[in-house]
This record gives sequence, C-alpha cells and structure tokens, in this order.
Amino acid sequence: MNLKIINYSIGRLLQVLSALMMIPLLVGILYREGFSSYINFIIPIGISLILGSILVKLSSDKGRIFTREAMFTTAFCWLLYSLIGAIPLYMTPSNYPTFLDAFFEMASGFTTCGASVATNIEALPHSIIFWRSFSHLIGGMGILVFTLAILPQANRESSNIMKAEVPGPTFGKITPKLSQTARMLYAIYLAMTVITTIFLLFGGMNLFDSVIFAMGTAGTGGFANTGMSVAYYDSRYIEIVLGVAMLLFGVNFNLYYYAIFKSIKESFKSEELATYILIIFVASLLIFINIWPMYDSLSYTAANSFFTVSSIITTTGYVSADFGQWPLFSRYILILLMFIGGSAGSTAGGLKVSRIIMLFKSALNQVKSSINPLRVTVNKLDGKRVDHDVEDATSKYFILYIILFIVFMVIVTIDTNDLETAFTAVAATINNIGPSIGEFGPVESYAGMSALSKFTLTLAMLFGRLELYPMILLLSPTTYKNLKNK
Repeated sequence: MNLKIINYSIGRLLQVLSALMMIPLLVGILYREGFSSYINFIIPIGISLILGSILVKLSSDKGRIFTREAMFTTAFCWLLYSLIGAIPLYMTPSNYPTFLDAFFEMASGFTTCGASVATNIEALPHSIIFWRSFSHLIGGMGILVFTLAILPQANRESSNIMKAEVPGPTFGKITPKLSQTARMLYAIYLAMTVITTIFLLFGGMNLFDSVIFAMGTAGTGGFANTGMSVAYYDSRYIEIVLGVAMLLFGVNFNLYYYAIFKSIKESFKSEELATYILIIFVASLLIFINIWPMYDSLSYTAANSFFTVSSIITTTGYVSADFGQWPLFSRYILILLMFIGGSAGSTAGGLKVSRIIMLFKSALNQVKSSINPLRVTVNKLDGKRVDHDVEDATSKYFILYIILFIVFMVIVTIDTNDLETAFTAVAATINNIGPSIGEFGPVESYAGMSALSKFTLTLAMLFGRLELYPMILLLSPTTYKNLKNK
C-alpha cells in the first residue's frame, strides 16, 4: 500500500476534525461555560491540528488511492475520530469515568449508533451535548464524504473512498465529478436537517433542543439532551415530525437528487423504496393492533407504533415509549427491523433493504432451480439484471455478517446470562440502532456493562457502520506487513 498517500489523507482529515471541533467550543463560549469547559476542546483541537499538519507536511498527495488504501484510510480515520473526539467527554467531570466510556460514546456518535453509557445526560454542559449530536451529523453522510465535499483535490480513484464509506451493496455517482456528487448529497442532507429543525421549533421546542434532535434524526443516530429522549416532550406533533423525518433520512439520497433535478416519477419507481415503505406500513399496523389494549388513547397508540417502527428500521433509536415492555410479538417485529435497516445510500444502518431484497430473490431462485434444474433464473432489481458479482458479494457479506455477529454475541454473553439481552445488545450496536431490548433497553444505558463488553460493542458499531471490510483490513496483521514493505 502507498503509505505516503494514506498519511496525507489522514493528515487532511485530522485538520478537518480540528475545524469541526471549533463549533462545540463556540457553543460552550456562547453558553459561558467557563475556561475548564473550553480547555476540553482546545486540547483535542490542538492535537488534531498539529498531528494533521505534521502528517501533511511529511507525506505526499501524489499517488493513487486504490481499494486497499481507501478501506484502510476509512477505518483508521473513523477510529481516530472516535478516539480524539472522546477527549472532551473524558475531561468532563460527570458521566464518563473511564476513557473507554468516552470512546464508546463517541464511537456511538460518529457511527450514528446512539448507544450511550451516560447515566445523567442533563448534567452535561451544552457544548458536550452538542458535540455528541454533532458527531451524528458528521458521521451520518460520512466523514470522508464530507471531506471530499469541502476539499477540492480529488482524483478519479477517490471514488474508492466513497465506496468504502457509503453504505449499501452498490455505489454510483450522481454527477460526473466525485467532489460535485459529495457536495450535492451534503447540500440535500443539510437542507433536510434545517427543515426538520424548523418543524420542531413549530412544535414548541427551543432552538438548542430542535438542533440537537434534528442532527440526531439526520444522522439517524439518536442522542438526545435528556435521558427520556423524545418521550420527555409527550407531544404527538413532535413524534409525527420526527417519525416522518427519520423515515425520509432512511431513503437513498440519490433518489432525492433524481427527484429534484431529473424526474420525480422515475425516483418513485425504486423497488427498494417501495419495499421500505411497505415494511414500515405493515410493521406499524401489526404493532398498533398488538399494543392497542395497553393504552387508552388511540392517537397515542398510533403515533408511538409509527414512531417506534420508523426509529428502529432507520436505526435512529429515539424513544417515545418503553417498547421493552411491549408484548413479545411487537418486540420480535422490532428485532427483525433492527436487522433490515434503511435503504442503501441513506444515513441508516442495518443490512439495508436492497440486500434483503436480493437475498430473498436469490433464495427464491435457488428453490426454483432445485425444483426445475433446467430453468434459467435471473435476479433483477428495479427491472434491471443484478450482476452475478453483486449477487455473490451480497451473499458473502451476509455470511460474514452472521459470523461476526455470533463472535460478538459470544463475548457479550460473558457479561450476562440473558440471551435476549446479549442478542439485542449486539443487534443494536452492529446495526447502529442504540437502544436494545432487555437489560439495556430503551430507558437504560450501557453503563453497567463490563469493560470487555463495552470494547466489544464499540468494535461492533465500527464494523457495522463501515460494513465490515474496512475494519477487517484495519485489524488484519497482513495489512501492516504490506505497509512495512512500501
């Protein structure tokens, strides 16, 4: 691998991080939190800026970014952002007694998981609350995609970076120039975030709360500024606004581009979009029927059914009701939604709806071939034939996903004897959802877990957000042998 181009890319990314951390510092200054709060950000800003500048100075931007370089840079960047981003949290007096706790929290922030070890969120200063949710906004569309959008220098191989970071089984540019594609996606992303903020203001939220929840919704992350999450406001209006917003952020952003600049009719022909909406409708209806006897208000039941389904399938993790107390039927529907996730090319986690469609069609074709060996079967998506390479890659991804899931769950079972708790804790982190079911349910934090389990679930978040392969490359010993040889 080309070590110089990797160091250069990481250096530029660290410079970007130092600039991004200026924003929560300004929030702290705005709320007059005092020098002890400011220094929490000044130190990591200085570390990022100095280290980044040294790497840029000593390395070179000459060279080509192939798949291995892109995957390694992506994984290393996300790990580095989580580690440096954890410094302000660790230096804050409450909620994060160990650096591992702070690292867990910030990895959860950047991966848009939303799982938290904080036990008293209300005690955190505004700057830290903002930084947690701002990390959702940064990580939602992608750290490196953001960098490609703001930095003019990008060669033709830079698409490998977006392939390594943008979730989904396939990747395609929406404009001829990669940097233009990144800017266009981010413009749509930020515009939708602003619109969500405005709608929340109309619902009675103050500006700070509206921004916090809008950023958490945009990144489908789920960090809030209160331990009760959305339930704190007890507002059907806010639940509907956030439910719809989460659903929209779980849609492939390429479809928004086509709807705005090309053809709305064509964008609605997406098979993945139709399946995504159908799953949400059916799941909401089934849960509504199942939990109806638990509540007196029909509107409350309907709003919470839709909100919770939208929150879980988009892997946002906001909570309007303690779904851990719902009947087993509803809880198992939510567990299934955890694995399905949102659309490819969205900010949501999970396996992605497009992969589920392809896996289902592949299995159906296999059944047809078994019954009639002479029958020729073709896997299609949106009326187009799916390449055998894509189909094969999807199957292999699913197998690897299952293997890693089992490994993570076996480790977590050391910490608990409750199978549901271990299973859903891993499901909630590797799929980047946040709240699980059981001991670490929607109204609980992960603070009580052992250090081993926290570290394991932190890795699960990173593996899930980066779709396995970049993290496998980062942790593979052969990777560093190749680095030494260059």
